Amino acid sequence: MRNIQFTFILAFLIFNSYCQDTIRIKTKESEISFGTFNTVNESNKVNINPSISGYLGDYYFENRYNYEAPNCASINVGKRIFKNIKHLEIIPMGGLVFGSFKGITAELQTSLDYRKYTFSTDNQFSYEYTQPDKSIYLNWTVARYKVTNSFRIGVTTVLSEQLNQCAKLDKGVTVLILLKTWSARFYAFNYDTEKRYYWLSLRYTIRGKLKRE
Repeated sequence: MRNIQFTFILAFLIFNSYCQDTIRIKTKESEISFGTFNTVNESNKVNINPSISGYLGDYYFENRYNYEAPNCASINVGKRIFKNIKHLEIIPMGGLVFGSFKGITAELQTSLDYRKYTFSTDNQFSYEYTQPDKSIYLNWTVARYKVTNSFRIGVTTVLSEQLNQCAKLDKGVTVLILLKTWSARFYAFNYDTEKRYYWLSLRYTIRGKLKRE
């Protein structure tokens, strides 16, 4: 609990400090999201993974709890690159992980949004320096089709590989619902096998502009 409180406070202070720097910032789009991923596995065990993420212009941050491992928290910061390419967003990130998993993270988030189709992939490697065998590689890929402005459907895969262990690939389907500042994402993985599990993501987003006085 102290780890998640520290993460939330640090994220707020970082976001607030940018907002107060009116000399350096002329006009920048800002966004901050509060959300959680709730996981239900085949034994009906529920895991809660809260997160805070946001943009300030081209800069992006994402703080997560229970993501890399149970009872750990991470702080990740990155920046958009190749921003002049239409429909494409690429964000390389780096971060620190602490708690039950102690290490560093390198991550690349990529998304393509064209007409009614959206494709996104997230590649992440987290190195655990106290127990290197716990280091893990994750790839999360999602492809969606926009049925309406507030409803989208798609398919998804998650590839995970821990050091010195075999890779694991989970396949599933997903539904996205958008209602103004709220969004809900539902994922069903391995739904046709006994190793099925589900994710439910709820997110609230605040958007605005920062202007120089």
